[in-house]
Amino acid sequence: MKLTPIIAALRSRCVHFQGRVAGAAQFKDLPDVGKMRLPAAYVVPGDDSPGEQKSQSDYWQDLTESFSVIVFVSNERDERGQFASYDVVHDIRQMLFKALLGWNPEECGNPITYGGGVLLDVNRHELSYQFDFTVVTELTEDDTRQQDDLNNLDDFKTLSIDVDFIDSGKGPDGSIEHHLKVNLPT
Repeated sequence: MKLTPIIAALRSRCVHFQGRVAGAAQFKDLPDVGKMRLPAAYVVPGDDSPGEQKSQSDYWQDLTESFSVIVFVSNERDERGQFASYDVVHDIRQMLFKALLGWNPEECGNPITYGGGVLLDVNRHELSYQFDFTVVTELTEDDTRQQDDLNNLDDFKTLSIDVDFIDSGKGPDGSIEHHLKVNLPT
């Protein structure tokens, strides 16, 4: 799944971040100097989880792809001396839901669904929270090497049939009694 459309959707639909939404292959490798001002969000790829191959004659398999939106919000005390970041996380989750849930960013996929969330870190300066999302796509023969190989075959031009009668109790004798050749129009 391409994450660029996800990032663009969050930038345009989650005004709380004021455009501070980026992608990061591994947000843990992000040095402190590379972090954006708060509040900020990073979209990171998650796991792929394949289902069973459902067809015996061609290819048909579900693939569950996941991604996470990791948000960083300020955890400084408000004017009452309380940490308000937990309430902010609730509000951000609702914004993420409005921006992503039910949206189908790719033609062959299904709508985005919510997979859960987890608190990553909290200190007196910032809180980081990870929201997980999934998309189920269907892999078909068009996604396989086999279909490419079939598409590269020459056109079917000639049908040739050999008939070897079966002698009762002995099976075929190996001599062709009838031969049929059909040239198909091209």
